[in-house]
Amino acid sequence: MNPFTHTLLYGALLFLTLKKLTEACSCALSHPQQQFCIADIVVRARVIGEKIIPSTNSYDSTVQYEIKVIKIFKGYEKMRDIHYVYTPSESSVCGVRLDVANKREYLLGGHIYDNRVRINLCGLVYTWDSLSAFQIKSLSQTYVGYHLGCECKIKMCAVEICENLAPNECPWIDWQKNYALDGQRAQNSACIKRRDGSCSWYPSIPDKSIYNSHP
Repeated sequence: MNPFTHTLLYGALLFLTLKKLTEACSCALSHPQQQFCIADIVVRARVIGEKIIPSTNSYDSTVQYEIKVIKIFKGYEKMRDIHYVYTPSESSVCGVRLDVANKREYLLGGHIYDNRVRINLCGLVYTWDSLSAFQIKSLSQTYVGYHLGCECKIKMCAVEICENLAPNECPWIDWQKNYALDGQRAQNSACIKRRDGSCSWYPSIPDKSIYNSHP
């Protein structure tokens, strides 16, 4: 193979690799409380149908999921009658795939745009049966609810004691476990604002007995 041909093949391979990387959906890891706080709408819902809304550009196509709302945890004053959620049809642009065949229940958090609730891979999208008891309690309870920490910040740290930690920040270290959300702080803690204006994890020393029963 002559040098010119080798250069062309290498350039083509590099282009395809970069194209694939730029087309992939990329989400910054965030605690469920953060996802709850930034969402306009948070609901428990069962998925009962789907429809593809086509576009001239395949990457602009949308999936319309028909849902049956079981409970609204946030955003009731913004939109009370929700029958559909919308997401991009392509996972490369952060489209979400929901299990319609089995009519699974989900916790869905989304944003309202053009009077539609839009969801994506970077937001609050969990199967209901994957949630811990503490997470379920935190969706609606007033004394430990996620909403009590929406003025707080959750700071990703390499060690439990972060440098330059502000009073309104909670250090989050267990995100490092497989870069996932299955750690103690994500499953069983919320960053809550205290009376003095500072923020801290609740419970600071988890008592597993409070997680054994659903509300």
